[in-house]
Amino acid sequence: MIRFTDFPRFYPLRYRSSRHHVSRKVCPMIYLDYNATTPVPAEVVSAMIPFFTDRFYNPSSSYFEAQMVGQELAEARKLMGDLLSVRSDQVIWTSGGTESNNWALRGSLNYWRGHRQRILVSTMEHPSVTETAKAMMSEGIDVKFIPVDARGLIRVDVLDTLLDETTALVSVMLANNEIGTIQPVADIAQRAHRVGALVHTDASQAVGKIPVNMPLLNVDLLTVAGHKLYAPKGIGALILKADLDFPHGLQGGGQEEGRRSGTENVPGIIGLGKAAALAQQWFADKGPVKQRALRNQLENYLTESVPHCRIFGQQIPRLPNTLGLAVDGWIGGDLLSMCPELRAGTGSACHSVADEGSPTLGAMGIAPTLARGLVRLSLGRQTTSAEVLRAAQLLAEAVQGHSGLV
Repeated sequence: MIRFTDFPRFYPLRYRSSRHHVSRKVCPMIYLDYNATTPVPAEVVSAMIPFFTDRFYNPSSSYFEAQMVGQELAEARKLMGDLLSVRSDQVIWTSGGTESNNWALRGSLNYWRGHRQRILVSTMEHPSVTETAKAMMSEGIDVKFIPVDARGLIRVDVLDTLLDETTALVSVMLANNEIGTIQPVADIAQRAHRVGALVHTDASQAVGKIPVNMPLLNVDLLTVAGHKLYAPKGIGALILKADLDFPHGLQGGGQEEGRRSGTENVPGIIGLGKAAALAQQWFADKGPVKQRALRNQLENYLTESVPHCRIFGQQIPRLPNTLGLAVDGWIGGDLLSMCPELRAGTGSACHSVADEGSPTLGAMGIAPTLARGLVRLSLGRQTTSAEVLRAAQLLAEAVQGHSGLV
């Protein structure tokens, strides 16, 4: 019997050998869905464990043991600041990327105290941005969506026409979660700042995969999601530009210098700090360069062996770990279902012909028939050359052995 503790290397596959009999076969699993979530390394788990047990104290308490926990939190804050080239006091812990994105959008209106009422977001944002923007629109806020071109880059010419002195915030993600394209955020920030608007970037998919220097990006607000960066789920951060007096996120006991009240998720913060330190080590070891070479191997295997395979985002900078593709005649979920060893992402889980497929591809003007076919392969630090080759073989065999299900 396969136990849950055997994950992630093996999982149970069920094959129906007759109408009434089901047998099990154990197969190796290839995990290529690191953009969805990352495993928590042993070093991060080890750093967190004491704060569940003998160092469980509330850092807001005044006695020695609690204050020592507070010092550990300060060190984690410094590690995160170092990763992003910002001061420790610019790091505000949150519950994750969704909270940070919501806070950035809604807080920007409070920041301007009604003097500016326009929010600009790109059409390729994560749902925690787009759905928040749509909700604000329904509340009467002036929300405009900035289109992207066929490559997946924001249309800065359109952005310029939308920017004016009523603009409170421009929000554009740094790296796309589906095809990995990297936006020219520094240029966008420069344009927005000309009219005095704040700029936010959702860097959830970028932090820990590529070096991210917040001062060089010149943004006012930056989102971090821990579980995309080999930290646990349920922890993240909103990074503020130095000395930005941004409105408080939660009222209460005054934690986080009064910016975001609530007893701190101490183990999660410690884990995220350790993950930030590990990311620094990975960069020093040329991790992104090695990962890009592995991703390119996978891309070459697929373009050579899978008929009618289209790769997205090739013409512009991409995350080194991300490969978004579609195969003519295939729905992404159907293709992956033919590769039971492979764990990867799709643009849509729905097989309905009415479904528009990947929102990213749709924003790029890709027809729904192809947008429904998106398969996202995202590599991690543990991914091996053998896994990349096997993943390509599985996809090639599936396409060559079947005619597709669209």
